[in-house]
Amino acid sequence: MDRKNRTRAASLLLAGTVSGLVSLGITGSALPARAEVVDRIVLRINDEIATLYDYEKRKAEMIDDISHRERDPAERQRLLGQAGEIVFKDLYEELLLRSRATQLDVTITDDQIDRAVQQMRESNGIKNDEEFQAALGQAGLTLPKLRERLRGDLRLREVLGKEVNSKIKVDEEDLRRYYRKHVDEFRVPEQVQLRETVVLEATVKDPAERAKLAAEIKAAIAGGQPFDKAIEPYLVTKQVGALTDLGWVSPGDLDPALEKAAWSLEKGAVSVPVAGRGGLHVLQATDRHESYIKPFSEVSSAIQAKEEERVYKDKLAEYMADLQKESLIVADPPAEAAGFRNLLGPVPAGSDPLEALRSPAPAAKAPAAPQVPVDLPPGTKVPTAPAPNTPGALPTPKPTDPGPPAAVPPPSPPPPGS
Repeated sequence: MDRKNRTRAASLLLAGTVSGLVSLGITGSALPARAEVVDRIVLRINDEIATLYDYEKRKAEMIDDISHRERDPAERQRLLGQAGEIVFKDLYEELLLRSRATQLDVTITDDQIDRAVQQMRESNGIKNDEEFQAALGQAGLTLPKLRERLRGDLRLREVLGKEVNSKIKVDEEDLRRYYRKHVDEFRVPEQVQLRETVVLEATVKDPAERAKLAAEIKAAIAGGQPFDKAIEPYLVTKQVGALTDLGWVSPGDLDPALEKAAWSLEKGAVSVPVAGRGGLHVLQATDRHESYIKPFSEVSSAIQAKEEERVYKDKLAEYMADLQKESLIVADPPAEAAGFRNLLGPVPAGSDPLEALRSPAPAAKAPAAPQVPVDLPPGTKVPTAPAPNTPGALPTPKPTDPGPPAAVPPPSPPPPGS
């Protein structure tokens, strides 16, 4: 495998392996099951944590990716300006799902990881272990690290499969209802199938000579000669361009003058020469059809895919909102990521424990350690006991009270004389 393909394979290895998580924006390397506290904890959801180090590492990876991938300067600047909020949102959603995976006791076997590794190799066209090791090296990974990442990704996929994908139900009547309501989406416009040649102004300088030559070609075709045979003598002298199949064209696809000529043609007819780019165009309509609506049988699969995607997004938004309601959350993002919640879906009012559990800012002259408030505001729902027999209910999280995130104290200075 050459360097270009190894680089491509490496970039694919770095990409998220769970397509269902793309809508959540979960990218980059998965956090370890229990992150070591570095500097300070910036996010805690039940018994899952993310540290400032985790956040900064993810942000650096995203900034590098945006800088190399995004070509539009304005869009690149917009994404770089939002990088902190995007990364923190990703961490927030990932920790919600990781915590849920723990509650459901989701485990991934070595056989599942083996299959995922093999699928990755096949999808990237990697033929042997040497190419695979080279691709891992390009991605800055080792096989154990890749397996650890896949284990985390597969756990989240398992959660979404059990609790979101399994609830997506779209029956045929739903599809037919969509078809009837959006019938204009399936209307095929009037179309003409065209081919053409151009009497080239670069070769035939005299306008009158170009018109004479184009008229000869039109007359030959009208007399029954095949288009390619009619232009053959002029191809040798490079007075005309090659016969070009334009395929099916719809209103608006051609320059106005060419479109007007094309839409006046019956099947098999040849147009009068039309001035256009490069010279005089001679068009022939090889087929045409009027506007029509595609039958349901032809579009039902496309409707189903579209409706399943819509239902999935709705169910996912509801599911993530439910996870937030049922979780103990403490978030202390860096200032640049403070608006991360604007990127999340709406959370039902009065049921989000985030604000209730947020540590109050210490007074300027009394920097005592803040405490989690004991009396929660009315309407705040904090689960205290599981309800396993309630249909559709989520098992109650069993975290220890996380308390406020705190900075790790600096190490004590060495004793004098040491």
